[in-house]
Amino acid sequence: MKTKDLRKMLAAALDKALNGELSSEDGRNIIGLANQITASMVTEVKVQILRERMGHQVDKFGDLNIT
Repeated sequence: MKTKDLRKMLAAALDKALNGELSSEDGRNIIGLANQITASMVTEVKVQILRERMGHQVDKFGDLNIT
């Protein structure tokens, strides 16, 4: 699984909440998912910056392996 795959899953859940396909409780939980999308993007950028500073190859954004 890559970071872009994780974000796609989280975004799909967010879409369901926005379309009213989830309960209000699940909708509130989507806020946490949206926060996770943001956090995963920030983390990936930090990892890529560190890899570049160390002279390692930098992956295309969204292609960082997480498994």
